[in-house]
Amino acid sequence: MGKINVFVLGFLKFIDNVLKPLISCCFRIYYRKLDVSFPLPKCSNELLLTPGHQLAKKIRNREITSEQLVTAYIDRIKQIQPLVNCVVQDRFDEALKEAKEVDKILSLKDIPEAYTEKNAPLLGVPFSCKECIWVKGMSNNSGLVCRKDIRAPEDAIVVKYMKDSGAILTCLTNTSEVCMWLESSNYVTGTTRNPYNLSRIVGGSSGGEGCIVSACGAIWGIGSDIGGSIRMPSFFNGVYGHKPSKHLISNQFQFPQGIGMQEDMLGTGPICRYASDLKLMFKILSGPKYSEFEENFEKNIDLKKLKFYYVRDLQGNVLVTKPSEEVEKSLERAIKFLETDLEVEVREIRLRKLRSSFQMWTSMMNNGKSSSDSFSTLLNDGKEPINPYKELFRSIIGIQDKHTLPAISLAITERFPSSRPEHHIDLADSLREEIQNIIQNDGIIIFPSFPVIAPYHNQALFTNSLDFIYYGILNAMGFPVTQIPMGLSKEGLPTGIQLVANHNMDHLTIKLAEYFESNLVGWVPPF
Repeated sequence: MGKINVFVLGFLKFIDNVLKPLISCCFRIYYRKLDVSFPLPKCSNELLLTPGHQLAKKIRNREITSEQLVTAYIDRIKQIQPLVNCVVQDRFDEALKEAKEVDKILSLKDIPEAYTEKNAPLLGVPFSCKECIWVKGMSNNSGLVCRKDIRAPEDAIVVKYMKDSGAILTCLTNTSEVCMWLESSNYVTGTTRNPYNLSRIVGGSSGGEGCIVSACGAIWGIGSDIGGSIRMPSFFNGVYGHKPSKHLISNQFQFPQGIGMQEDMLGTGPICRYASDLKLMFKILSGPKYSEFEENFEKNIDLKKLKFYYVRDLQGNVLVTKPSEEVEKSLERAIKFLETDLEVEVREIRLRKLRSSFQMWTSMMNNGKSSSDSFSTLLNDGKEPINPYKELFRSIIGIQDKHTLPAISLAITERFPSSRPEHHIDLADSLREEIQNIIQNDGIIIFPSFPVIAPYHNQALFTNSLDFIYYGILNAMGFPVTQIPMGLSKEGLPTGIQLVANHNMDHLTIKLAEYFESNLVGWVPPF
């Protein structure tokens, strides 16, 4: 048994130290013509570089018009779309009509109650939304060819909250096929490209959102996250993303919809260019539930009185890539900043159970699902399940036009379920309790983001397919997590870290994100 383990470890070291670098080199050669940093046209319009909460006040005070702002964002989207392909459907004409109506309302001597600052705090400010989330009458295929003509019958609750707040939707953004892969690419709407380097991925599945926000095509937007789908795109695109505490923001009306324990893991939340906008977006998306947390968000928090911890990696998990030099530097920079600027101690914690992160996440993902809920069935929109081996053969011979290789691979993988799922669900409960006992209600953990900076298109299938679990394990825990940027790597690509707190302590990670932005580093423009 010992000899087998030595062989396995040796083989895994060979993959990490030899095979993965060789594959990366091949992709670098293949994409050499597209491998150019900062390919986007410069954005010089100050309106597009102003935080959303400030724009809302400018419109309210009649310093600018909603039409002026919406027009500026539409023009920017038209400018970047041919390069990055982040938008899958727009509603520019409707958005401009709504903006003009807002300006008419604000010109009235007596503004109707529904449009006061209290009831419509985002009046006239545009936003974007991930395509998998329902918007009445608009596309809702999630990159699935058999759903390409599907339109949402009504607005998702979070979309309704945004519209009720006065915000104006400009467009829907791209996702991975059925929102289950770490690159936003599918056979319906194509591949979204990274605004910092078109040869790199934007992450999944809210990749279109991360891209459009970073590229100044939107000030903020709505994403969803069951295995890092808000935080990973935020990391690869150098912006802010917040996965809320479980059951805090509504997940209703999106495709696919969480089933069984997936409902505990799925989180719908904001993607923002500025940390200073996270609080306002959280308030709007939470709806009436925000009243339960308003006191926490409104009170002054002395960050020096919080307890700070960090986790360096997944504690020897052999299935994932170890954090790269760039990711480690981001972690070290954050720790040093907290220790010197706040004069606090940042303690390392070792959580041995993180070694089984992938098993815990997959066991929870499959809990409560029946054969009719299988991924193979989902790929056929709930009808007869696809034959993944047949689809794999079609891919190999080059006639595949329905399903991406990652989706086919996932359909094959589900035919080999993890062993002892009950054990791993119990292990997740035990890990959650262990972490809660450490951080309680006044602690924050600095946690690594994806272990490498944005890979080349399609590269992750060969080198990083399980690395999403750096995010996914925190979905399994149900904790609130804020992804924050930490500047650019030597290759000009974003780096970052995750901030983790206990259940319903979202205000702590958002407050700390604001502090980092104000005192260290925030979004760095991709132009």
